[in-house]
Amino acid sequence: MTTLKSIALQWQGASHKRFTFVNMFLRFMPPFVSGFGRTAAYRFAGLRVDKTAFIMGNITLIGGEANHVANVSIGPHVNLSTNVTINCDAPVEIHEGATIGPYVKLYTSSHDLGPGSQRCQPEVVSRPIVIEKGCWIAVGAIILPGVTVGHGSVVSAGAVVEKDVPPDSYVAGVPAVVIRKLPLGNR
Repeated sequence: MTTLKSIALQWQGASHKRFTFVNMFLRFMPPFVSGFGRTAAYRFAGLRVDKTAFIMGNITLIGGEANHVANVSIGPHVNLSTNVTINCDAPVEIHEGATIGPYVKLYTSSHDLGPGSQRCQPEVVSRPIVIEKGCWIAVGAIILPGVTVGHGSVVSAGAVVEKDVPPDSYVAGVPAVVIRKLPLGNR
């Protein structure tokens, strides 16, 4: 016989199930529902989201581990737009004041390149992603495994970032390259 306490413990330990439930619930919410309400709902689901973050639309989390939701950390005053996808097989940190545009994809895992008989090796290789303080990741950008986007940097729309981005840089292209250094501004 299952007790109420054991059910509560199972619910608490299954943050990915709570995340799925919250995402299904939020799909029925009208677009004008406050981003702070979504943030609170995601916090309930087990995401480490600061209460001052603003989440405009549902987040898609992809992961192969049972508790992959715990790998995501969203800091204070972060703005996440709509249709953001995060693969969280390794830790993903989004630091204070960062802005993530619509249709951005953050992928922490991939496969190694193999021989001609099987180019995509079956083992998954995961590396963390860090978006540092004050960054802006524009619409449709893709951040690949192991990348750190340095503080105050801008990743242009549609860029594919496969290498670390130096602080206060503007990167663009496929693959992304530094186009120019940005002024420091207020810190």
